[in-house]
Amino acid sequence: MQPDPRYPAGWRHELPPQTGWWFLIPMFTCGYGTPVMVFIAGVKLRSRLQKSLAALYAAAVVVAVAFSAVNDDDADALATALFILLWLIGTVHVAVLQNRVRERWFREAAARNGHTGPRPGLTHYPPPAWHHGTGVDPALAAAQWRAARRQEARQLQATQPAMASELMVGRPDLPGRQYDDGGLIDVNHVSAEWLQRYLTIERPLAERIVEARDRHNGFTTPEELVVYCDGLTPAKLELFRDRLIFIPR
Repeated sequence: MQPDPRYPAGWRHELPPQTGWWFLIPMFTCGYGTPVMVFIAGVKLRSRLQKSLAALYAAAVVVAVAFSAVNDDDADALATALFILLWLIGTVHVAVLQNRVRERWFREAAARNGHTGPRPGLTHYPPPAWHHGTGVDPALAAAQWRAARRQEARQLQATQPAMASELMVGRPDLPGRQYDDGGLIDVNHVSAEWLQRYLTIERPLAERIVEARDRHNGFTTPEELVVYCDGLTPAKLELFRDRLIFIPR
C-alpha cells in the first residue's frame, strides 16, 4: 500500500487511548488498584478532584489493611466492608472515568483539527503526487488510490474488528477520525444525512434505507438494500456498492 500523499513521510495517525480495560484493574485486584487507576485518570483529565479522590481511595486501602491486621471481629468487619466498597465503587468509578478520558481525547482531537462538527471526509481529495508526469490521469490515479484504501479498510474490519473500531472505519460522522478508509460508509450506523452526502442519493431514499436498517436490526450485504428499500434498483446500487460496509450493530 502506497503512503497517503497528503501527509509527510513517516507521519503516523494518532490513535485514541485504549481505556476499555481500565475497570478490570480494580475488579481483579479487589479494589487495591482503584487508587492507581483513578489517579491516572485524574492526570489525563487534569482534574484535581479525581486526584483527591485517588488519595482518599489510597487512604481507605491503608485503613482497611490496618484493620484487617487487628485481631478483632469488629475491625475485621470494618476492613471487609471497606474492601467491598473499594472493589464495587472503585470498579464503577473507573469505568466512568475511562469513558471520560476517551471522550476528552476526541474533543481535543476535533479542536486540533480546527472543527467541532462532523468532518467533511474526502472532499477536495488531492491526486497522488507520485503519478504526476507519468501520463496517468490524476483523477483516475486518485480514484484508484481511494479504491485501494477501501480494500485495505475492509480487510482490517474483517481481520481486526477492534482496531477498525478504534480507527472508526466507515464512520465519517464521528469527530476526531484521522484514518482514511477511502470513503467507506457504514450503512448500519450513520444517519440518513451522511448516506445522502456520501452516496450522492436522494434524501427520501437515504431515509428509507435508515428505516429498513432499523426495522431489520442492520444489514449484512448490499443485496439486502435492494430487497428492503423501495426505490433502490440493482443498477443504482452498483453506483455506490464499492463504498458500502456493514459493521454489525
